[in-house]
Amino acid sequence: MKSSTILSVLSFALAVYAVPPFDPAGAKNVGNGKGTQFIGGQCLSDADCGSACCANPTGICSGPGAQFQNGKTGCGFGSGAATAASSPAAAAAAAPAANSVPAGALTTPANGGPAFDPAGVKNVGNGKGLQFIGGQCLSAADCGSGCCAGPSGICSGPGAQTQNGKTGCGFVSGAAPAAPAAAATTPAADSNTGASTTASTTPANGGPAFDPAGEKNVGNGKGIQFIGGQCLNAADCGSGCCAGPSGICSGPGAQTQNGKTGCGFVSKKKLVRM
Repeated sequence: MKSSTILSVLSFALAVYAVPPFDPAGAKNVGNGKGTQFIGGQCLSDADCGSACCANPTGICSGPGAQFQNGKTGCGFGSGAATAASSPAAAAAAAPAANSVPAGALTTPANGGPAFDPAGVKNVGNGKGLQFIGGQCLSAADCGSGCCAGPSGICSGPGAQTQNGKTGCGFVSGAAPAAPAAAATTPAADSNTGASTTASTTPANGGPAFDPAGEKNVGNGKGIQFIGGQCLNAADCGSGCCAGPSGICSGPGAQTQNGKTGCGFVSKKKLVRM
């Protein structure tokens, strides 16, 4: 028993030794949960990393495709203890003011899965796509990534939606306000004019024309709309980016090309399928 324990300790030590050292330039980004840490910087959870991958065994931001290289053992590292460099940011994140917590916001998951990052309470349920990975969400409309993962509602990178107890994108809380994507699936006529809004093949406000093949994916909030198809918000798009000015799914790197005005478009109109 004693010898097996020694071997386990030595194996872990060797694994840690094999992982690349942290880039000291990233010390300021450790533990703030804002997704600003670059690859090679230290992280306390996936929420720290711009790549959404905090790799084991030491907690280093990694490209998801490189999460098992150079001694790393995969995304999903979580640490309850902040380093000296990160402790001020971590302490601030861990103590949100009680009167600033929106209705429905929690700091622990209700139904399993990873714990929510308490720094994200201000972004819960507003449907503005401002919630970062690791923060609580009531629907996909809350998440910058376009993925609100079950079983408890936590914003996730689409590639990590079934890791660490998560059960995949598509979570919608019963307590959530009507999100734009949910409203979009309910046929309704304009009460003032009697007119209705339908999925279109041309943009209403400029930007590239919509690909008509994507009409069936508009407004369902399932994240299956392809780049070039119309969207009512980021929840429609597989890329997680619904670009203005007219609502078209875009690759994040191309969000300001060809007349587009960047990710974050949310339609105030209701979709009626004819």
